[in-house]
Amino acid sequence: MDGDPLEELIPDGGDNAYEGVEDHEPGHPNPLMELIDAPMDPFPLEKEAPAATPSESFLEFYQLRENPFTDSVNPAYFYQTDNHHDSFQRMLMAVEHDVSLAMTTGLSGTGKTLITQLLLQHLDRDRYCPLVVLVSPAMSRTGLLREIIAELNIALPAGVTHTHGLLKILRNAVIDLYEEGRKLVLIFDECHFLTAENLHIIRTISNIEIPERKLTTSLLFAESRFAQRLRHSSDDSLRNRMYMKAELVPMSESDCAQYVKFRCMVAGRTSGLFEDNALGAVHRYSGGVCRNVNKLCMLALMEGFMRRSVVIDVPLIERCAALL
Repeated sequence: MDGDPLEELIPDGGDNAYEGVEDHEPGHPNPLMELIDAPMDPFPLEKEAPAATPSESFLEFYQLRENPFTDSVNPAYFYQTDNHHDSFQRMLMAVEHDVSLAMTTGLSGTGKTLITQLLLQHLDRDRYCPLVVLVSPAMSRTGLLREIIAELNIALPAGVTHTHGLLKILRNAVIDLYEEGRKLVLIFDECHFLTAENLHIIRTISNIEIPERKLTTSLLFAESRFAQRLRHSSDDSLRNRMYMKAELVPMSESDCAQYVKFRCMVAGRTSGLFEDNALGAVHRYSGGVCRNVNKLCMLALMEGFMRRSVVIDVPLIERCAALL
């Protein structure tokens, strides 16, 4: 790999773009961090603004182009902690070095789905055929296989309904991709919903190979409890095939503060919005989990707007934390 592949995912233009923001390797200067850490415009002395006009929104009030804390997977708002960088790189290496199985686990809301989207963006379509498969509760073996085959845009022949027939169709598709110079990369999200039978299917897919190499890579993304489950002796054969693993953890207080500042900046706000003590309170009440941070900060912006508070302070965060 040349350089850091995440650099390619940072937008370079458009209404939501931001200049001078680049990813970095640990230990190297990051221009974004320098901008975030630089002194911002001082907070206004008055904490309350005049009454809102009927058409004013909290975005206009806080000088934001868009909501920086919306509950959606938007790679433009990806704040790369060392932990997220590690997960991305490990999953990428698994793909590039023909590892058949790799896994990222973490608490709900720590950014697993965002990593899947970054991988989907980054993988070269001339070399790989990446597919995201969202696992649902109680999905059957045939349901999982049909989902994969549908993502490959393959029409099922009439009468093919059993596991063996579906696996044969998938194997043929994998061979066809190999002959085109491409490899199937299956990115399974919400893997904690996988049944024991589906784990067997994934293991079977991982066995599609030629003497020189594996012809598929399956990346599993799941909540932390899934890793505990795989420690059972019945899953030894699957677990032993996983050469690459990563664990996403909640953000530190420092990363949490940078995360909030980064999102506000991407949304267009360059002056101070959250007081320093309020950023500490955000971490304390959210536990450093990205989704909880987003929810708490969005509530704080709405509550602050209704109260005409030009900055977000600790009492506002505490009031909103009680609503979580």
